[in-house]
Amino acid sequence: MADESPRDLRIIGIGVCGAGEADRYMEATLKEFQRLCDEVIITTCNATQKEKDLIEKYGFHHYEDNREWGKEQPNIKTDLLTKAKELSPDWIVALDMDEVFAPEFTRQEARRLARGDEIAWYFLIVNLYNDREHFAHDVGIQRFWNIRFYRYAPEYGLQFQRKALHCGLGPPIMYRYGWHAPYYVEHFGLMLPEDREKKAQRYEQYDPRGIYKTGEYYNDLRRELRPREFDRAALLRKLSEAPECQKRQTPKIRPE
Repeated sequence: MADESPRDLRIIGIGVCGAGEADRYMEATLKEFQRLCDEVIITTCNATQKEKDLIEKYGFHHYEDNREWGKEQPNIKTDLLTKAKELSPDWIVALDMDEVFAPEFTRQEARRLARGDEIAWYFLIVNLYNDREHFAHDVGIQRFWNIRFYRYAPEYGLQFQRKALHCGLGPPIMYRYGWHAPYYVEHFGLMLPEDREKKAQRYEQYDPRGIYKTGEYYNDLRRELRPREFDRAALLRKLSEAPECQKRQTPKIRPE
């Protein structure tokens, strides 16, 4: 963990961990929290002892919330963000247990972004496909921007969007006012065919009518897509030059 003055800007990591994550990509995510954050709090949701032991290995705070993930997701995440207050956060790093940032997104860079005028930062989510050197970019499964770093701002509300699935990793105001960081996040959760099939089965159970996500996304989980080569250096160059990643005149927040 970072060794800095208590009065310095504090970055707190948050995440939700389910069963089986310790056998997949969880440790890589925990290492990301370790290199970027002052402290970390994770809620385990029907996880096994193996996940809890791994969290304890890294010295992170954790507690149990075993409400049904496919129905109570926004409430589980809202309560997690609320509990983060105990760690005196200035900013939040939020990751799923199968994600890592571009290594160029360092703690120093996180601090630089946090000290600007923006309230939240989007990162480009890259869905790795079949292996770590390829990604998917089709109609449903594609690269997309999502919030992963934001100011802890309870004055604007901590409640996540009230959607049983796909409710994001931050409160709605962060999505409304966030801007784009010139960095990507690698997502491992759709990389292997067996993982895609498990997700398809989960969505068949919890979203059979496709209310929370487009049908194209669900269809892509079960059809073989054309893998594209993942050139990390080229993507970083492209993002550094992209208009949406340049400094802007930050809009005044008008909470509804």
